[in-house]
Formats: sequence, structure tokens, C-alpha cells
Amino acid sequence: MTRPGRFDVAVVGSGFGGSILARGLAAAGRRVLLVERGRHPRFALGESATPLAAIALERLAARPGLGDLAALAAAGRWRRELPKLRHGVKRGFTFYGHRPGELFDPGADNARRLLVAASPDGEVSDSHWVRADLDHHLAGAARAAGVEMWEGAEVEAVEAGEDGVRLVGRGEGGRFAVDADFLVDASGPGGLSRLLGVAHRPDPPPHTALLFGHFAGVGRFAEAAARTGAALEPGPFPDDAAAVHHLLAEGWMYVLRFAPEAAGDEPPGGALTSAGFVLRRGAADCLAAEHPEPAAAWAALLARYPTLADQLAGARPVRPIAWRRPVAHRLEAAAGPRWLALPHVVAFHDPLFSTGIAWTLVAVERALDLLAGGPPDDLLAAGPPALDRLARYADLLLREADHVGRLVTGAWAVLADAPSFFAWTQLYFAAASFAEASQRLLPGDHAWDGFLGVTDPVTEGFVRQGHARVSAMGAAADAASLAAWVREAIAPRDVAGLADPARRNLYPVDVGLLAERAGLLGLTREEVAQRAGRLRRV
Repeated sequence: MTRPGRFDVAVVGSGFGGSILARGLAAAGRRVLLVERGRHPRFALGESATPLAAIALERLAARPGLGDLAALAAAGRWRRELPKLRHGVKRGFTFYGHRPGELFDPGADNARRLLVAASPDGEVSDSHWVRADLDHHLAGAARAAGVEMWEGAEVEAVEAGEDGVRLVGRGEGGRFAVDADFLVDASGPGGLSRLLGVAHRPDPPPHTALLFGHFAGVGRFAEAAARTGAALEPGPFPDDAAAVHHLLAEGWMYVLRFAPEAAGDEPPGGALTSAGFVLRRGAADCLAAEHPEPAAAWAALLARYPTLADQLAGARPVRPIAWRRPVAHRLEAAAGPRWLALPHVVAFHDPLFSTGIAWTLVAVERALDLLAGGPPDDLLAAGPPALDRLARYADLLLREADHVGRLVTGAWAVLADAPSFFAWTQLYFAAASFAEASQRLLPGDHAWDGFLGVTDPVTEGFVRQGHARVSAMGAAADAASLAAWVREAIAPRDVAGLADPARRNLYPVDVGLLAERAGLLGLTREEVAQRAGRLRRV
């Protein structure tokens, strides 16, 4: 059994979060080991960023050794500075409400279509991430910065003691045992919880399964809708330049295009597209029983929705279509003496609101605050005040898991009715847009603010109250009364002009309106105007 020298920090998992954290620690003078069970490049889900992710990337880029991360915060900058890393333009969120066996129809007043912009143009927009490309790039950057990286290494045991942790496992060179002062678990759902003795919350909601793949040759939904007779009025961005969500009787479908905003700029052979069905467990079980092969299940589900079938008629899988069951998971702890876990290890609910990338990046910021400062021989020793700092990290992350969980499970409670679902989404967009504006325009240590407003009594309150409301109403929810309640509930945090029937479900980025509502941020119109440049990621 080999016993390499002792490390300050061992990070298990070299996804984007683990690799960025490892590199930031190395830049702070820590001796860091990065352990990866696979080998790069490797497939990963979690592909759609948001403005809160961009803001976190920009804060991280201001830290020593991480300046290149600023290129990932805006699609135009990415395109110029990292042209070999595939990505797609994400201008916002698009939602369509479908009925089985019927062609898509947006309905009167656009009632079954919703577009919410996250950026004013494609230059400063968010991106969809081809994780195989980006994770490979970031892991390589960590290695180049002095992080020792072991690929093909599986951790089989964790021995924690007062003076550190020992990882025991097997790699390509045989068995290993390695010591570190501190462990970061960035290894994915559930992570090292079994080895650390951390309990799982049994069967957390929503109870779903995922049928997914990567495809070439996927058309644009707006074009398929036009071919089948649907008239889509112009929105604040092209419908397909977004995280596209299709609401179905069985659950919902996402479509993420790794392509430029304009159709004529796509690469030869068409854009790579990530697509997947997030299905209620019962629907997934029935589908899998009728069609044991995932590709057959995919085709059968598409056949129920004619406009979707038209859009994907020419799609070719570039990797096998596969199931993932279950989707949701939740641990009961996020940290302990000499270890902490990143968010995706601790909890995941649903990709519905693209929360994963931003939440992980914020947690990386916090972990750097905890682990990069102070003398190396005092690196989060097992006693106080280190445990107090770890407890703060863990408490905040678990509160955020509950908060995101309420947003997601509330959405699932009304998913079957598009107008009710659209009303519910305004709670998420109000929380996100207020957090974005606050972090852009107000001073503060925003990494510790609390993700999506969980530490803000107003935002946390309307999410909690809304969740209780729709949980009690369920499928009987009345869209008009829910929309009216949401409009009133979010008013103290609505800097984006949401829940406004006059918008006809088409919400642009409106800086003028933000200035009018400056008082909600504790600012004046003049102060917002003076700081308006902070709202553009250039």
C-alpha cells in the first residue's frame, strides 16, 4: 500500500466545482490533491448557467489564480477567449404547455407559452455548458496550477481523526492511502456519504426519473411550431436561444442547444443538443415496462406530442439514450470535522430552474473563504472556532436545499396546468432577479447572502407560503387566484416587472423599470443609473 506525502486539502471529484476549488486553494499556497474516479473528458449533466452563476464566476475571477473564469461569465467573451470549448447561448427561459396528441398551440393571450429574459442580448448572455469540454479544461488548468491530480482513482474508505483524514482506495497504480488535513467532497450525488457515515433522507420529492441523451440534428421548436400552424408572437429573444422547457402530462422535457443564437451560425451538421424527459415515477415505470430499450421509450414518448416529434424528427443520438433513477436525493449533513461537501453531493431536486451551476459556484466561494486563509498548520483544526465556521457553511447549505426544494416541488404540484405553473414560476424569477440586482448594485459579501434569497425573510416567506398554498390545492389550483396571490406576494421584491398580465407572458430585461423600482433595493433612480454599467457583463 502506497503512502504519498500529506496534503493540506484533498478534493474528491474533478467536475467544474472541484477543479475550480482545487485551483483556488493551490493559488493560496495549499498543497492540494484532486481525485477523480473517471478520466477526462467525460460526460456530465448540469449544463445550463444563469445570471447568478455569471456573478459568482466574476467574483471568483477576482481571486488569485482564477482570472480566466471571467471568460465563462458571458457568451460573447467565451466565444472570443475560449473558442474551442463548445457552449450555447442562453438568453433566458422558455416554457411551452403541451397536450398529448395535439399540435402545440400557444393559446389565447399566449397562455401556453412563457419567455423570461435573463440578458438583453447574446453578447452578455449566459451559456449552456458542454460539461465534457469545460470540466476537462478546468481540470487541466488545476493541474497546470500545481494541483496533484489522480484520475481513475476510486476512494473506498475514509478514516477521519482529530489530526486529519486518510483516503484509502484503488487507482491505476494499485491501492493507495493518502493523508490530508481536510477533505472536500465534490464527487456528485451522495458522494462519500456512506464512507463518512452521513444519512440519506429517504425518497425525497419530487419522485421522478430522467430519460436523456445528447443529439445532433435537432431542429428549432419555433420552426416546428410554425410548420404545424402555431403562430408565435415575437418575444424578447429567439425562443430556442434559451433553456427550453416543455410541460407534458407525464412531466416535462428540457432542450438545451449548444449553438449560437442565430440559426445561420450553427456548425456544419447542426448543433449538439442536450435533451431529456423528467418524468413522474409512475409514468416512467409504465413507459419503461412497455418499451424496455431507452431509445424505444424515447420514441414512444415523443410520438405523443406531434410538434415535438416534428422538431426532433432528424435527431441522431451521439451517445446512447439512458435512464437515470432517481433524480432527487438529499443528505442530512453538509459538513463535519475536517470535511465539507459541495451542494450537488448534498441535495438535488430537479433541473427545472437551472439552479445547480450557480449554487455550486457560490459554495466554492465559501469553501475558498474557509480553506484558503490562515497558516497551513492551522487549516481548520478539529476544534472551535473552526467547527463554528463549518457549521455556518453547513447550516446555510441545508437551508438552501430546503428553499430550492420548495421552489421545485411547488412547481411540480401545478405542472399539469400551464397557466398555474407559469404563475408559480414568478416566485423563482422574483427571487432570482432581486438577488441578481442586489449583487450587481449593492456592496456586500454576497457569497454568504443565502442562495436565491433564503436568508431574506420576504423572499423566503413568499416561497414557503406559496409552497404551502399549492401543496394544499394541488391539481385543483385555480390559475387566476394563484396568479393574483403571486403578484401581491412578490411585489416587495419584484424589480423585473413580473406577474404582469399586460406582458402576455413575454418578459424582457427592463433596466428602466429596475430604475423605477430602485426603492425596493434601498437605492434611488439616480444611484441605479450611475451603477447601470454593472448590469452588463462585458
